[in-house]
This record gives sequence, structure tokens and C-alpha cells, in this order.
Amino acid sequence: MNNNPTLHDVAKAAGVSVATVSNVMNGKKGQVSEKTKAKVEAAVESLGYQPNTYARQLKSGQSNLVAFIVPDQNPFFTDILNGLTTVCLEYNLQVIVISSEESEQRQNELIDLFVKQRVNAIVLAPVSSHLTLKDEWKKTPIVTVDRTIETSDVPSVTVNNQAAGYQATKHLLELGHTSIAILLANPKISTTTHRQAGYEQALMDNQLTVDARLMSFSDDKLGTEAQIRSGYLATKQWLTSKDAPSALIATNYLLMIGALQAFKELDIQIGKDISFIGFDNSHWNEIYSPAITVVEQPASKLGECAAQLIIEMNNDELATSVELSTHLAIRASCAKKNER
Repeated sequence: MNNNPTLHDVAKAAGVSVATVSNVMNGKKGQVSEKTKAKVEAAVESLGYQPNTYARQLKSGQSNLVAFIVPDQNPFFTDILNGLTTVCLEYNLQVIVISSEESEQRQNELIDLFVKQRVNAIVLAPVSSHLTLKDEWKKTPIVTVDRTIETSDVPSVTVNNQAAGYQATKHLLELGHTSIAILLANPKISTTTHRQAGYEQALMDNQLTVDARLMSFSDDKLGTEAQIRSGYLATKQWLTSKDAPSALIATNYLLMIGALQAFKELDIQIGKDISFIGFDNSHWNEIYSPAITVVEQPASKLGECAAQLIIEMNNDELATSVELSTHLAIRASCAKKNER
């Protein structure tokens, strides 16, 4: 095990986030209270933390670059990038980000490219739960984020997606909704299958039959714009049908944008004509009228944890997968069925 304390160790000892420790270390005093600053400084002194010691430990011929391969232009991954970059900079690591646009071929070509360039590590949001690691790839630390692959050799940083899907569905059921539609992404990725499982379990726990007609997958609609359009088309089809659902869940940001486009076009009033839950928080979710109920994911924390796994793997430590919790931010976009 490495005896040099890390930024993560300081954050844990002080009871604050890695970003807060970084702000203190970089002299951004205006962003941190004097009480918090004192706690961080005490933890630094107690642990004997020395910033940037990792920079001197880079393996021969290895660059100080970390490649972050995202599947699309979902702002959720930008938030992950913020956390990833915050920690990496403390270790003199620079992060470069590029999109695979949900193409498995492009994803694998990018991994090949970065491995040949001897990047320090690769953080990957994989386009599929199946990924065969080439022998040459195994020389470079690889961490998956948001999504998992069925390979025990690759550690992951995720949220409990089944619990997230269950919690969102349960909230609508408690409001009296029994016809709940769900927009799902590519069924080849773990986030989709786990969120679907949570949705189905919540229905079955309430003695409701799972209706495949109320589930839409974007399996043949890959990439940023295609996912938005998938959400739009499915929502429009549901809401113009004879038996329109009374509630809808969009399980990622892009699908949520597509659903909102359909609501606007059809003049559907959220919270009145339909109850709606999205995924991933942003400032506009709160200022949108009505404010949108969303499943909040700790995106920045996902990035911080991914960076910490990179450091551990480069120090030949055992890197263990991390699973974080989500939070349902309840706002005005959901109402009791009898109040609609």
C-alpha cells in the first residue's frame, strides 16, 4: 500500500468533499468558510499530506494524460468531468474528453489510440455491458464510470440504478398513478437494464402488471440527437393514443429533453395533464415551470471516485468498485392523479 496520503484521505479526515480540499489547497478562500478551512488544514497537518507527490511517481514513458471517453453529449458527463478533473489536477494529471457517440467501433478505436499514446489511464462510460479487453489494453488502468461491464478486471464507479428506478416509480404510485410510461436508453448498457428492473419491481410490489407497451428503448437510435428524438417520438405516440398514460419517467437527460419537446408540441401541461419525472439535476430543472422532479445523481462525486481509483491502480493498489446512492428531488411536475 502507498504510504503517501492523498487528497481523498484529507477529504475523508476533514469530513468534506475532495473539491473543498482542492479549493483550500489552491487558495480559493472565498469559496470555503474559515471553519471548514481550519478543518482541512488540520487534516493536512495530521496526515502529513504533500500535494503533487504523485507527479514524481509517473511510470517511465507514461504521459500525464487521462482520457475520458463519454458515450454522448449528455451534460451529466460534463458534471462527472468536473469531479474527475478536480482530483486529477492535484496529481498533475490533465484530462482529455471525447465522445464515442454510442458507437462500439469508435469506442474501441479510441481505446486503441489512447493506449498507444501511453496515457496514464482511461475513464470509460462504455456503450455496452460487454467489452473484451485486448491484451495490450490491460497495460493501461481502465475504470468505467456510470455504466459497468461484465468483466471483473475493470473497477467501476456507479450509482444504484435499480434503486433509482424503483424510487421514481414508487413516488408516482404513491400519488395514485397506475399507468406509468418509461423512456429507457440502449438496453445493451447496465444503467438501462437496472433502471428498468427497478421500475418493474415497483409495479409488481404494488400488484400491477408490467406492460411492455409502456416501455420505450432507444436501442436502434444511438447518439446524442437520436436519443432526444427517440424520447420525443415515444412520448408523442403515447400521449396521442387512446389509453394515454397518466405519468412518465425519462431515465436520462437526453430522453427527458425529447419528452419535453413532445409536451410542448402537444400543449401538455406538466403536473396537470401528466406527472413527469426526469433524471439528472440542473439549474433549469428548478426554474422550469413547473419545476421538474428528478432523480439526482452525484455526478461530480462519481468523477472524484473514478480519479481516486486511477491513482490507486497506478500505485499498484487494489481498486475496488464504488456504488453511490441517488436522491429523488420532488418538485411540482408530479401531482396526485385525482388532482389532475
